[in-house]
Amino acid sequence: MTALPNPETVVVISAFALIYMLVLLRKTLQGRFDLYDFLMLSMVAIIPASFTLFPTLAYLVSHLTGVVFPFVVMFGALFLVVFAFMHNMTARLHRLERQNCALIQEQSLLALELQAKQNGQSSG
Repeated sequence: MTALPNPETVVVISAFALIYMLVLLRKTLQGRFDLYDFLMLSMVAIIPASFTLFPTLAYLVSHLTGVVFPFVVMFGALFLVVFAFMHNMTARLHRLERQNCALIQEQSLLALELQAKQNGQSSG
């Protein structure tokens, strides 16, 4: 037997999910987030909302995974989302670091080339 959530919980979780998703959507449309970020960050609202609004599904998932309490499965799913998001952010950070090093090296070579041309013009 599944316990139904009380109406106050449903209202609070639904309001949070709706407002959070609208803020994420606005930032995505403004170009501040890409689609991957939107999807991963929206899971922070979708997973708790689905466990709250559909308690039968939550108990089914917990039963299938062999976990006694559905909220443990929910936090596990949220942990996986955070892990995937952090993995992606780390990969982006390393890619930007490599690009930054390449740009610094290129700028240094261009500065040396410009200095050599200026020295050649002043002596000739």
